[in-house]
Amino acid sequence: MFACCRANGAIDGAGDGANARAARSAIARARARSNGTLEAPEDRARHRREPSATTTTTTTRDDEDDEDDDDDDDASVDEYGFAIDRDVARAASGSSASAMDEKFWTRARDAPGTLATCALDRDSALKRAVRKGVPSDLRCEAWFACSGARELKKMGPMDSYYEKLLVMKVDQKVVDQIELDLARTFPANEKYERGEGGQRGNDVLRRMLYAYARHNRKTGYCQGMNYIAAFLWLVMGDEEKAFWTFTALLDVVLPSDVHARDIKGTISQYKILHKLLQSNVPKVARHLKELDVDLVMIASKWLLCLFVESFPATTAARVLDCLTYEGEKVWFRVAIAMMKMYERDILECDSLPDVMLCLKHAFANQTDADELLKFTFERVSLSNKTIAAHREIVAAEMEEERNNQRR
Repeated sequence: MFACCRANGAIDGAGDGANARAARSAIARARARSNGTLEAPEDRARHRREPSATTTTTTTRDDEDDEDDDDDDDASVDEYGFAIDRDVARAASGSSASAMDEKFWTRARDAPGTLATCALDRDSALKRAVRKGVPSDLRCEAWFACSGARELKKMGPMDSYYEKLLVMKVDQKVVDQIELDLARTFPANEKYERGEGGQRGNDVLRRMLYAYARHNRKTGYCQGMNYIAAFLWLVMGDEEKAFWTFTALLDVVLPSDVHARDIKGTISQYKILHKLLQSNVPKVARHLKELDVDLVMIASKWLLCLFVESFPATTAARVLDCLTYEGEKVWFRVAIAMMKMYERDILECDSLPDVMLCLKHAFANQTDADELLKFTFERVSLSNKTIAAHREIVAAEMEEERNNQRR
């Protein structure tokens, strides 16, 4: 399970309630079945470099040092610095380019204020264009505008707020946990390690996470935030805009308690997802229940890292295109879509480790973002009203559970 680390530096599981007990029991049973070798879901490098049985072998920088073709060497790393399969990269790139709404993005380039205005007006043309993919050169401005980060910065308590956050004191327990996680963040990413403009990724990430912990002392720091912040910086290339987009995602786009210390918001999201699976992919929901698989076990990284530790980078970026504009319902729809797309494979699994491995490879090999998002928006219908209704039900259920525990 992906551990969640709060501002007090403690590493929590799924809480002290029924979910936590079920999760811990599931881990113990899985370890017993797998001789204690349940895989730790920490390292994105393995997701980038380990192919499934149905994919071609990933070529790394080290493998290509002996080759003379510089073009082939460059092709082993995507634009964000992650190792990829070259043939898959070409296919994915061509697919995304063909679907893109060039007319809208040309207008956005010609008129710099277009994105900000369309985002504020919730323009349907922007929504359609975003779903088809945001060009790399406009992604920074698109995410900054669509997430609400631009307006959040304007409403900041003072001028140069980010710079002032950087010199404020951070709780030592928060510092210790952040420092521990810095070394775990994208260790195989060349762009992150080498740095942009003379700045190494860890230095930028440290500043962003410290600043957020100072900005939102109630939440502080939760493990998983490091991947989101680092990915935003790698894609956007602008530290301050990445910080404000990060802040908007955690405080505005998602429910503000998803990364909270008491993890009630986190557990609530899993419970809502479970109810949505029951109505959208009932066979999978029943099968997971029969295997005693709790969604906390398989969906932690999807939520706490917003898919950036699960999908290939280019697919994760496309999902974030939509999530920054449309909000948390995109997270639910994508999670459900993946369960639908790989329903047959999931139903063939007969244990927790099998389910985890199946979904790990399903996500890691989902390089066709057009296919994923087309399926998501055509085959998974979901409204914010439905999510809100489920959230009320889940809140009442969780309150009843807590009351029963007190008796």
